[in-house]
Amino acid sequence: MKEIHNIQFTPDGQAVFEKIMGIWPPILQQRKQDQILTMLRMLMASRRVKVADQTLVIEATRYVVPKSYDPFFHMIQDMKKFKRRILDTFSDIKAYNARPVRVHRWKHPPAPKKKRTCATNPRVVAFCASPRKHGNTDMLIDKALEGCRVHGAQTEKIYLHDIDMGFCIGCRRCKEPKAEQICVVKDDMQKVYQKIIDAQAIIIGFPIYTGREAAQLSTFLDRWDGFERYMFKSALQPGRVAMVIGTWGYPYPDTYDHVIESIITILSLHKIETVEALSACGFEGMLHGLDENHRGVIAHYPRELQKAFDAGYALVRAIP
Repeated sequence: MKEIHNIQFTPDGQAVFEKIMGIWPPILQQRKQDQILTMLRMLMASRRVKVADQTLVIEATRYVVPKSYDPFFHMIQDMKKFKRRILDTFSDIKAYNARPVRVHRWKHPPAPKKKRTCATNPRVVAFCASPRKHGNTDMLIDKALEGCRVHGAQTEKIYLHDIDMGFCIGCRRCKEPKAEQICVVKDDMQKVYQKIIDAQAIIIGFPIYTGREAAQLSTFLDRWDGFERYMFKSALQPGRVAMVIGTWGYPYPDTYDHVIESIITILSLHKIETVEALSACGFEGMLHGLDENHRGVIAHYPRELQKAFDAGYALVRAIP
């Protein structure tokens, strides 16, 4: 047994610890090692364990890193299962068609019981950050908007990939005391800003390709910085609600929840309360989440799509 910083490891525990440390470049290794060992000590003390084995090392690491590291742990724990569930979907059409596709509707506290008057024909504007029309993100947004309309809402969908939307240029003129425009960059965002202002509810849907939100959404939310005015005052008043939809390939519905949380936090900074969120997964493999007609495979899972409809219906009900 080897001892590292006063922690004793079993041979398999030491091996997996060293393998985990190898994930990161040297500049990060000490920081990550300190975090993992701190968590490992806490787990060992609470369970009165004197030696750390592979299972305990992985558990400690999972408390430190986001869920997006799960593929690495899944390979270590059961490579055969990983091959069958993940790798085979890239070369075997039967495995591709058998992969799990799931939509998870986030739990939220029940709405307080109070009398309130909902706006007549409220406006809901949806922003699709996916470049793939009729893909899984797009279809989930459409189903959510269908639920909104059943509840009497007026709806509109905007494809961020199609509009003329430049980058934030960092001029910070939106922060000046006498700034009048939301943003000085002249493009389609001028009209979009007004649509956000006029809406009672917002839907944002996006795919995750590289461990974070798609570039279209990143650029879009950068441009929202214009809503924050001089001395951190907001151009948006409280009262709007939102739904956030995130989609990805890895077939576990919590792999990138931390990315969805980040988007929810950004909306909250702009006085918009997210009351519905969906995590949708399983969109990878040889056809990259599409069927033989190049449409999102989510269309073949009506029960999962229904969750988007229900969330859209509930979104309108949540408008103050």
